[in-house]
Amino acid sequence: MAVSSQSGTFETVVDGIHFGECLRWRDGLLWFVDMYGDAVLTFDPASGERQVAGEVFHPGGIGWLPDGRLLAVASEDRTVFAVGPDGNEPYVDLSAVAPGWANDMLVGRDGRAYVGNFGYDLFAEEMRPTQLIMVDADRTVTVEPGELGFPNGMVRRSDGTLVVAETFAPGLALFDVGADGHLTLSGRIELDSDLTPDGMCIDAEDAVWFASVLTQEVVRVDTAGNAERLALDRNAYACMLGGEDRRTLYVATAPDHEPANRRAAKEGRIEAIRVAVPGAGADGIGA
Repeated sequence: MAVSSQSGTFETVVDGIHFGECLRWRDGLLWFVDMYGDAVLTFDPASGERQVAGEVFHPGGIGWLPDGRLLAVASEDRTVFAVGPDGNEPYVDLSAVAPGWANDMLVGRDGRAYVGNFGYDLFAEEMRPTQLIMVDADRTVTVEPGELGFPNGMVRRSDGTLVVAETFAPGLALFDVGADGHLTLSGRIELDSDLTPDGMCIDAEDAVWFASVLTQEVVRVDTAGNAERLALDRNAYACMLGGEDRRTLYVATAPDHEPANRRAAKEGRIEAIRVAVPGAGADGIGA
């Protein structure tokens, strides 16, 4: 299935997954999690080959430590694991500080990780604001200041600003990052009220692309808050700029995000479209 947009046509490049999320671009490969397929996967656009990089129950955000180890969030368990071909090792347990399922994560080149969480039971409760959790390089855990409405995708701008998608309080929260890694809320980009921003990536102009779940779009927002919206034909959950010239925008899509539905059927896809401005930054998120 292809959907026309003002910038071209979306084409399916990966199918037969349960629920793709948390896309990254690293070493010429698209990395992503199959959240309800319990795996971290890679896709090679040049060959079309797909590989399993690790197995994690209900994985969320992924990232790499300076020594190359892959970290992955186990969402329901609210734990971060170091994931490898010989198995997983617990890295840090966040269950005492994360009031809801853990979700996306940004791991910086300094080894510090920032982890979001739902803040409440998404499927049974009304939204409550929550906060990001910083895991320092020595694994010290700190709940950072700044209340957020369902923090989700995260990127770092070229000036070091941390940008966080607030899915159900539609906006992009901006944080200054101190030398010690701690965060100070410094601003916010308000978004159209119908948008539901989820996974994000960043381009060479410091603009972010995010997947808007319920409006079935990917949206580019520049640093001034100007938006470009591209429509798909089903829910969009994450996006990433990659490919040889970093101008291919990959988008994870699925019919819905109900856990029972997504575990029962492999209806998830990754779709792609060409865009004008290339991706930038470590792992495509400026980490």
